[in-house]
Amino acid sequence: MKARLLKLSNFPGILVLALFALTIQSTLFNHPSIAFFQPDFLIFFTLWVAIRRSFIEGGILTILFGYLVELHSAAPQGFFICTYMAIYFVARFLYQQFQISNKKVLALVGIGFAVFMRILILFILYLLNRSENVWHHTLQLIAPTILSHVLLIFLTFRILQRFDNWTLKNPDAERHHERNFHLDEELV
Repeated sequence: MKARLLKLSNFPGILVLALFALTIQSTLFNHPSIAFFQPDFLIFFTLWVAIRRSFIEGGILTILFGYLVELHSAAPQGFFICTYMAIYFVARFLYQQFQISNKKVLALVGIGFAVFMRILILFILYLLNRSENVWHHTLQLIAPTILSHVLLIFLTFRILQRFDNWTLKNPDAERHHERNFHLDEELV
């Protein structure tokens, strides 16, 4: 009975963790001196559900992630839902076609998506004719964004892995995870 309740709490628990990460992202990294290092935690969550969840469950979680980000931003309505869904589809395609099972490669994919997200926001501002002074600022933010994502993506994946192992209560989950994600494997 307890294992069943924990398994049912996995879906809302991921949403609560995402909301907590979004709160940290929008409050702790809101100060102008730290804003250069603001990570996008929900890109990590989107990558995680693209790889670890079924197509429908991951898609629903990704839509909810996009909606949560839109609640905290002034972006046009539907922007983050569409971009997170595009990231979800691309990450799912990459995982199914190329079997990305190395955490280091997955981190590179996450960093690529973060840079893609910054450039996409810049493109939307260009379409809205608001990008005069933003080009230089965005180019300055790309290197600190990459640095913060490198430092935080492994921590986020480890937290999500432990949460999944705790809620799903699969005795083979830890062994299965270590078999699928090779921590010591070098980049190819």
